[in-house]
Amino acid sequence: MLVENINLDFIRQAASAIEEIACRTPLKKSINLSQRLQKNVYLKMETMQDTGAFKLRGAANVIMHLSEKEKASGVVTASTGNHGRAVAYVANALGIKAIVCMSSLVPVNKIAAIEQLGAQVVIYGDNQDLATEKALQIAQQQQMRFISPFDDPYVIAGQGTIALEILQQRPEIDTIITQLSGGGLASGIAIAAKALRPDIKIIGVSVDHGAAMYESIKAGKIVNVLEQASIADALPGPIPADNRYTFDICRRLIDDIVLVSEQQIKDAMCYSLKQEKLVLEGAGAATIAMLLQRSPVKIGDNIAVICSGDNVDMKQLLNICDSL
Repeated sequence: MLVENINLDFIRQAASAIEEIACRTPLKKSINLSQRLQKNVYLKMETMQDTGAFKLRGAANVIMHLSEKEKASGVVTASTGNHGRAVAYVANALGIKAIVCMSSLVPVNKIAAIEQLGAQVVIYGDNQDLATEKALQIAQQQQMRFISPFDDPYVIAGQGTIALEILQQRPEIDTIITQLSGGGLASGIAIAAKALRPDIKIIGVSVDHGAAMYESIKAGKIVNVLEQASIADALPGPIPADNRYTFDICRRLIDDIVLVSEQQIKDAMCYSLKQEKLVLEGAGAATIAMLLQRSPVKIGDNIAVICSGDNVDMKQLLNICDSL
């Protein structure tokens, strides 16, 4: 598929395809953040998806569009956690075989959540590149459909349905702050939002080390990054050199990228729990971390913040809060 075919109509089609699997999540006003920033700040509660993260949208859209032959053969993917859980969830619901390849850096609680849904988990290598290579190898050997965590038109369109909902719920939104890793979420949101509101600002947030999309956009080409352990384990890591969609879309449509530190993310996780009564893993709290640090990047007066990923070990989260 050509990148220009991933458009507003394609995303609207995704919304119809996934409506029985992914729920329409609330856009909740944060009184605390609104007062702090003297702006209207709304939290897009993607933690309320059945799998606790926005990834359910993209995975559902891919699997709902599989042929009968592809469904019979099964699906395989590589994941840092939430995408794998989403694929496992949809595959389980439709009676499709699923294999999820993960690196040794993935937290145990995320592995257990995927296995609970009946998918086979394969741990391979110490980075996402190696896990992806293994998944592609399995796909070829077993004639299974490989589902990219981000660089797939149907994944991008599924994630873009979030922007449709945001602008239906609050048409006045002028800024969307979203997590930025491989770019599937940011790409889909940017395409849909800017088609509906060309003047809307899209801000991507990532970690301050191993942020592949940030480094690649800065260099004007896809570059290798060293994948390091992070409290936001879903954000750092490489982008494959054969990327077809997300790098181009993010380079064109994302207005600013903000990097946050490990400590800022931990602070945001604790803030979210104590002030917003919201359980967020590291990657999910990165967007709130940007607002708490009062980044110099200019934002509008009506802001939607993606809050996604509640798959955090509660003991770890409570320990983080106790140590601050």
